[in-house]
Amino acid sequence: MRRLGLALVAGVLLAGAPAAAQNTGYPLDARVTQLEKRMNTVERVLTRQNGGPLVQPEIGPADPTTAVAGTPATAPLADLDARVAVIERATQGLTNRVETAEHRLGQLEADFAAYRRATDARLAQLEARPAATTPTTAAPLAPGEADGDTPPSATPPRTATPTKTRPAADPERADRVAAVAKPTGADAADKGLYAYNYGYRLWKAGLYPEAEAQLDKFDTRFPKHRLVSRARNVLGLVLLDDNRPKDAAQEFYDNYSKLPDGDRASESLLNLARALTVMKRPAADICQVYKEVGEVYGDKLTPAQKADVTRGRATYKCK
Repeated sequence: MRRLGLALVAGVLLAGAPAAAQNTGYPLDARVTQLEKRMNTVERVLTRQNGGPLVQPEIGPADPTTAVAGTPATAPLADLDARVAVIERATQGLTNRVETAEHRLGQLEADFAAYRRATDARLAQLEARPAATTPTTAAPLAPGEADGDTPPSATPPRTATPTKTRPAADPERADRVAAVAKPTGADAADKGLYAYNYGYRLWKAGLYPEAEAQLDKFDTRFPKHRLVSRARNVLGLVLLDDNRPKDAAQEFYDNYSKLPDGDRASESLLNLARALTVMKRPAADICQVYKEVGEVYGDKLTPAQKADVTRGRATYKCK
C-alpha cells in the first residue's frame, strides 16, 4: 500500500508538474529541480511513516514568480520588432528637435546681422549731418595713476590749436614734454601699458599731438592688449580736445562698433554724443545715440553713465 501510495503521489505530482511549470515562467532546469525537491519531500514523508529519522524538507511554500532576465514575453522576432519601432520613434523625435533648433539658430543669426546693419547705417547717417552742445565727459584715469580707474565726470572740452602747425623745434614745448613723467618699472616693461599711460599723461598735460602719437593705431600695434578699448576712447578724447570733433566722433564710433564688449565701448557712445554736439548736429541725432546707449547696455551702465544719459535726454527733450 505504501508503494502504491508513493506511486499515486508521484503520479499526481508528475501529472501536475507540466501545467504548473507552464505558469511559473521558470527555465527548464529550474522546473526540473523543483520537481526533484518535491519527489524528495514525498520520500521523506513516507520514511517518517515507517519510523525512519526526521529529515527537514528541502521545499517550503512555492517560490515567488519572477520573470527571468532575457526571457522574451512574446516571440523573439515580435519582441525585437517592437524594440526597433521604439528606437525609430525616438530617433525621429530627436531629428525633429535638431531641425527645429537649427531653424531657430538661423533666424537668430539673421536678426542679429540685420540689427548690426541697421545700427551701422543709423550711426553713419549721424556722422553725415550738421548740430548742438552738450556737457562733456573726462576720460578714465589710466591704470597706475594716483586715482585709479574712475568713472568720468562732466567737464567742458578744452580747446587748443593743433600743435601740428607749431614749429618742431620749440624749446618751451620740449620742456613741457620733458616734464611729463614717463612710466617706469612694470609699466615700462609692457609696451602697450607704457603707450597707454604715457599718452594719457601727455593728454592731461594738454600735449595733444604727442598724446596722439602714443595712442594712434593702438589696436594695430597691440591688437590683443587688454587696454585697446580704453586707449581708443582716450584717443577720441585727445582729438576732441584738439578741436577735431569729426575725427573724434569717428574714433568713438569705431571703438563702439568694433569692440562692443570692450570696457570703454559704452563710454565711447556717450562721448560720441559729445562730439556730435560740438559738431552742432541736430538734437534728434544726439537723442538717437542716447537711445542706442540705453538699448545696448541698459543695466550695465554705471550710475554716473546713467546720470549722463538722463541729463542728455532731458537737455535735448528726447522721447
